[in-house]
Amino acid sequence: MTDTLHPQVAALLARYRRELRDTRPSDALDARLSRLVAAERKVLPRRRSRLRRVSFWAAAAGVAALAILAGILIGMRLERGMPARVAQESALPADFSLWPTDSVALQIPAEYSAQGTLVAVDPNAHSTGKRYWIDVVVSNDGTVRIDRIVPAETSHQQGAPDGITLQRP
Repeated sequence: MTDTLHPQVAALLARYRRELRDTRPSDALDARLSRLVAAERKVLPRRRSRLRRVSFWAAAAGVAALAILAGILIGMRLERGMPARVAQESALPADFSLWPTDSVALQIPAEYSAQGTLVAVDPNAHSTGKRYWIDVVVSNDGTVRIDRIVPAETSHQQGAPDGITLQRP
């Protein structure tokens, strides 16, 4: 704490000191406290019985169960009463799956371009460059992956004239 007090704080402390010095014990307050201590204790109301508390919570659980049952029944009624057109529009396609279950393999003929990259070419066109078959797999979930790239001379499995063959499971 600082050595000197703020003038306003010093004035408040001086006033508080005077009021404490002038304070005398009150006979009326002492008499009231004595009466309260000597008086009989009032009887407090009894607590609820255990059976009453249990029945309250059982009733609350029953009401909650009825509310849940009503919600399920209303939902079932709404679901069964849906028009067929709305149900068909909101349904997922039959072939939808989170994992690929059906795939198509495309064999694409390719050659190296002048830039050094593989470029798709016409399968019926004859060219002097080295030809490769690129096996691309397209799954029903939309994923596309390159399965393998093999030289055309070593590949004995030729696809249809447009280069599309179905993958066999």
